[in-house]
Amino acid sequence: MTQSQHEPVKFDGEEAGAGYAAPMLDLIAATALIALSGVVLVASFRLPVPGDWSTAPGLLPILTAGSLAIMAVALGLNALKRRRAGIVANPDEARDPEEDRRALMLAVVIAIYIAGLQFLAFRHDIVLGSTRFTLSAFEPVTILALTSLIHMSWRGPLWITLTISTCWTLVLSVVFQKLFQIPLPGGF
Repeated sequence: MTQSQHEPVKFDGEEAGAGYAAPMLDLIAATALIALSGVVLVASFRLPVPGDWSTAPGLLPILTAGSLAIMAVALGLNALKRRRAGIVANPDEARDPEEDRRALMLAVVIAIYIAGLQFLAFRHDIVLGSTRFTLSAFEPVTILALTSLIHMSWRGPLWITLTISTCWTLVLSVVFQKLFQIPLPGGF
């Protein structure tokens, strides 16, 4: 019996071999991300703070927008460095229609998800033992959207994707409702 040798698996990123975008595209993306971060930061600082800053509702968006701004600045500096070095995208590289289709599908699923949370809003209280849980549009809409997004990228059995999406959504729902005591979108 022979034993086959396996080479170690190296993770090259989600889009291995995709290479860099053109420096100008990275500069545009960095500028847009910095602007978006600024808007989120301003809006987060304007939220009322009922207690001290550790319980501020804008704390997580502030941290997220701040880290996004730092990453966008790094992207912009890297793009400027590549642009000054004369690196440009290869014009011979053809667009991948399959990748374009997947990007469009991603945008459609996210738009349907947001619309579903907005227009299918409901709220139903469930009591299990002595604990009350609120079921809103968040749970079913998120399960469907997450299942769709995972299935677009991973072609495993649908029942596994649905199970993973359901478990993660329910865990997230319980954590936000019971631990953080924050109502989820999709309710009244």
